[in-house]
Amino acid sequence: MKLFRILAVWCAILCTTAGIQQVQAQPAQTEVEFSSAPQNEVEMADTLRQDGKIYVVVIVLLTVMVGLILYLVSLDRKVSKLEKQVRN
Repeated sequence: MKLFRILAVWCAILCTTAGIQQVQAQPAQTEVEFSSAPQNEVEMADTLRQDGKIYVVVIVLLTVMVGLILYLVSLDRKVSKLEKQVRN
């Protein structure tokens, strides 16, 4: 039961941060645009996509997230075993 709560919290955090990033990624709309104003392009992201390194970043992030989830699962099992021992 605790595991599901932990996973639900993680999902909520991930959904919230994804929503914030989408809101921040949208350019602000203004009535007056100046030709000398810088464009809202992220050069680092474009460079990572061109070089194919964005996939490395995604794989590393997924590996860290999977590792955290596996750690939480094993920790939950250990705590459950200890709780059963204390009850007996």
